[in-house]
Amino acid sequence: MDNFKEDIKNFLSTKGINSFGDLFIGNKVIWLIYGILSLISIVAVYSSSGILVLKSHNSSSIFFKQLFYLLVGGLVVIGVSQLVYRLKPGFLKNIAPALYGIAIIGLIMTFFSAFSAEINGANRWISILGITIQPSEFAKVALVLLIARIFDKNEDNVGDKNKVLYQILLWAGLMAGIILWSNFSTALFIATITFVMMILGRIPFKQILAIIGIGVVGAGIMAGIILQKPDLFPRGKTWQTRLITYAPFLANYTSDSYVVDGESTKTKPTGDNYQITQSKIAIAKGFPFGKGPGGSEQRFKLSQAYCDFIYAIIIEETGWFGTIFILVIYFWLSVQALLIARKITHTFDTLVVLGLTFVMTFQAFIHMMVVVELFPVTGQTLPVISAGGTSLLFISMQFGIILGMSKYAEEKAIKQNDSNNKNKVEQTNI
Repeated sequence: MDNFKEDIKNFLSTKGINSFGDLFIGNKVIWLIYGILSLISIVAVYSSSGILVLKSHNSSSIFFKQLFYLLVGGLVVIGVSQLVYRLKPGFLKNIAPALYGIAIIGLIMTFFSAFSAEINGANRWISILGITIQPSEFAKVALVLLIARIFDKNEDNVGDKNKVLYQILLWAGLMAGIILWSNFSTALFIATITFVMMILGRIPFKQILAIIGIGVVGAGIMAGIILQKPDLFPRGKTWQTRLITYAPFLANYTSDSYVVDGESTKTKPTGDNYQITQSKIAIAKGFPFGKGPGGSEQRFKLSQAYCDFIYAIIIEETGWFGTIFILVIYFWLSVQALLIARKITHTFDTLVVLGLTFVMTFQAFIHMMVVVELFPVTGQTLPVISAGGTSLLFISMQFGIILGMSKYAEEKAIKQNDSNNKNKVEQTNI
């Protein structure tokens, strides 16, 4: 209660908004990156939604929905950044456990038909008052905040297994376990976020090695179960075929065989095979200079061109330039996050900025690796650029948190410099 009163006091004591420019607080480069990604999204979604024409759908509805989501996303960035700055980042630390609890409740709701909504054959969404939400997107944010809070409260005892390591493994394991039932790739994503946060929090090296060992063994066991007993999971068959598509030799370790062209084989052609093939064709057609905006041919063959494979369409239409430019933008975001983190003195704020930036950039690189067949198909979107409501809004929330913290850090640095200069003047006068 005392913390809540202090947060309200901080909010009321912060100066008001006197001009339009006061809405856009924090690191200007981060704002520029968000704006560039939004502009790319408008062009890419408009161009890549041509598949819907062949399916007799209104392709313009996807485009106008994305415009709406981008507008709302921008408002979310402004709102969240203002709240974080005015309430101070400590507010997020105070409510982190509550946010984690909300995320867990949302994930559990996907198991109940009264709330769950099936999209593309997967029950990863919930529908509340006609609004469809993917709880796992919010769960990523909540987990980063909770882990950062654990490290902050135990920054002098990071090596204490009971206070840090076991707590993190407990809460991350609970979240990943719930997600795993219907979404293997996101559960793996959660595990990766946890591991990276542990490294950023400077968990002792011996504990890191132990976690790596356990992770490798666990991944091997899980892969074996998926290959041998896929029916144990609702989407086990999908996971099995994706593993085999990515690594065909794994077909030798399955208990199934398929008939292809009259002959028995372990390898089964899947929708993922088709998608990856069309994606590689798009990439081949795009090099070196691309076919120009709107010139993509593969958009009519990739069923998720405007979402899961939008990077392939960008490459086809822009060639080398688009390929490298997108990589540079996300790399630029990472560099800016590191620069912001250097100005921050609090453990919680530093870990949140770096953790949330990792979530966005890692998701981007996973999307790109799927498109070029360096990673199994996962359904991870390209942050901000891909069409989609839930993903874009929660990514906008992450941008807002980072911007709010950067503004707070900037003001603290200015006050510290003023204080140091004042002390120097006083010492000189003496």
